[in-house]
Amino acid sequence: MLKENLGIAYASSPLLKGIDSMRHGFLTRLGGVSKGRFSSLNFDIRDGDDIENVEQNKAVAGRVFCFEPIGLLTVNQVHGNDILAIEKPAKDLSALSKTDADAIITNQGGLAIGVLTADCVPIILADHVKKIIGIVHAGWKGTVNGIVKKAIDAMIIKFGSDRKTILAAIGPSIGPCCYEVGDVVIKEFVERFSDYKDFITPLHPPLSKGGREDSGWRLDLKMANLSQIMESGISKESITTENLCTSCRNDIFFSYRADGRITGRQLNFIMVK
Repeated sequence: MLKENLGIAYASSPLLKGIDSMRHGFLTRLGGVSKGRFSSLNFDIRDGDDIENVEQNKAVAGRVFCFEPIGLLTVNQVHGNDILAIEKPAKDLSALSKTDADAIITNQGGLAIGVLTADCVPIILADHVKKIIGIVHAGWKGTVNGIVKKAIDAMIIKFGSDRKTILAAIGPSIGPCCYEVGDVVIKEFVERFSDYKDFITPLHPPLSKGGREDSGWRLDLKMANLSQIMESGISKESITTENLCTSCRNDIFFSYRADGRITGRQLNFIMVK
């Protein structure tokens, strides 16, 4: 269920909402200043939005969620499985933002870490005892390459987190209702997951017209990442999943597929106060 604050609509995890020391949110596209294809709460300039709009959107979100725009860190997402670990106060977030990575973990308070999405799966990780946090961007390539499992392992190895105290929140992303892929992608999932039948469904006939190479199967990326999180030793009771589909609801979310590839990106973030 979406919430609203000062015009910004967002989703949140009921598990994380009860942790007073942390703030988080899966933002929508609603409540910002961007125009046209990027209307309105866009956080990315890659497809042509003005940087001034993006900076104003950061300021709007910062007022709602009580973080400084200069204290928000996102990275250069490349659909890989590299993780940026921040173990001490960061002097230059602008330099860190150029890092090629698809997950961030940190033990630093006051730092809002985020990923930008427009169909891919955002995942928030939080050790509520040791106050270690992580955020993950999982497209199909990152999912196949175990990005969320790698991020959980990194929290344990680098910061001493305990699997028993890590909470995971899977945010809005494209659902199997709209995510159609081809044999090349499916082959990767069959090779990686023993339980692949839980999140792969054949289409007869394919949703796409014209016999595209990327058609023929429905893929449930949320379920695939849920499988990895549980495989990492996180109990099902410590995981929440937001089932809104960004493609079905591109009126409230940016969607790479539904919006015709040129679109904005919504912010998903967590921070320790």
